[in-house]
Amino acid sequence: MSKLLTAAFLLSFFFSVGSADVLKVRNIVGKGERRSSVRRIDLREARRLYDAYSALFVDARSFSRYRQGTIPRALNVPLHRAKRMLKWLPADKGAPIVLFGDGPDYIPANKLARRLAKAGYREVAVFTGGYPAWKKHSFPVMSAPKPCRCTERYRPKTPPVSVEGITLYLDPEDENRLDARWIGPLLVQGRSPEGLTLIDVRPAAQYTKAHLPGAINVPYDEAAMELDLFKLPKKGPILLTCKHGSVSADAWFSLPETLQRRSFTLDADVVCKAGKGCTVIPH
Repeated sequence: MSKLLTAAFLLSFFFSVGSADVLKVRNIVGKGERRSSVRRIDLREARRLYDAYSALFVDARSFSRYRQGTIPRALNVPLHRAKRMLKWLPADKGAPIVLFGDGPDYIPANKLARRLAKAGYREVAVFTGGYPAWKKHSFPVMSAPKPCRCTERYRPKTPPVSVEGITLYLDPEDENRLDARWIGPLLVQGRSPEGLTLIDVRPAAQYTKAHLPGAINVPYDEAAMELDLFKLPKKGPILLTCKHGSVSADAWFSLPETLQRRSFTLDADVVCKAGKGCTVIPH
C-alpha cells in the first residue's frame, strides 16, 4: 500500500527529530504501574507540534476509521497490531510521539502509549481531544480517496514488465505492487494473467466464505509475522491479497528477498461476499 511507503518516508524524517519540545502536562499511569514519561496534551499543543513537524503522530484507531479520516502524516498503529508495527516507529527512543484516538477516554491510545513507554520511548504523549476535536476545529485532515467510478477504459500509466515470462503492469507509485486499476477487473472476472498465482493471506474462515476466483489460501500468521513458504509456488509471479491491503503488505515484508522480487501486493480493497462475487476498489 502507498501508506506503507509514505510512512517509511515520514519515519526516516522523524528518526532525526530531537526531543527539545517538552510536553508540560500530567503523566498517564496505569493501575499498578510505575510513573512513566507518557503525558497528555491538549489541542493547542498538538497543533503546535504538528505545525512545527516536531513529533510523529500515531492514530491508534482501527484501519477502517483511519481511512475515513485522520490527521495528515499520521501513522496508523491499532493496538492489536502494535507488536509488529513497532518496526515502523523511530529508532531514536527520544523522538517525540503523539498518540490519539476518538477522544479523551479512548482506551487503546492510552494503552498503546504505555506500551511505547515500556519499550523505551521517552517522549510519548496522548492528544486527549483526538481526531474529533481536531476535525471540529477545521484543522487539516486526510482520508482515503473515493473509489474511482471511471467509465472510460483504463490504460496503464507504466510500460509492461516481464516477471519470469509473465507480462504485468506495476503500480506507478510502487514497483512492489501491481496496478490495481489494471488487474482489478481481471481478478473479479477470473481472467488474471496466466502464470500469475493469487495468494489470499486472510484467515481460512474468511477465505472459505468468499474469495477471488482462482485464489489459493495461505493465511498470514500475524503473531509469528510469517507466511508458510512451503505453500507458495516455486516459480512464477505471486499476487498477495487481503481485504484492505495492509495484511498482504505485512506478508510481503516477511518474505525473503529472493521471493519478494516476484511477489506483489495491491493498493486496493478486495471485498468478497458469498454468492455475490468480489469487487476490487483501488485506493
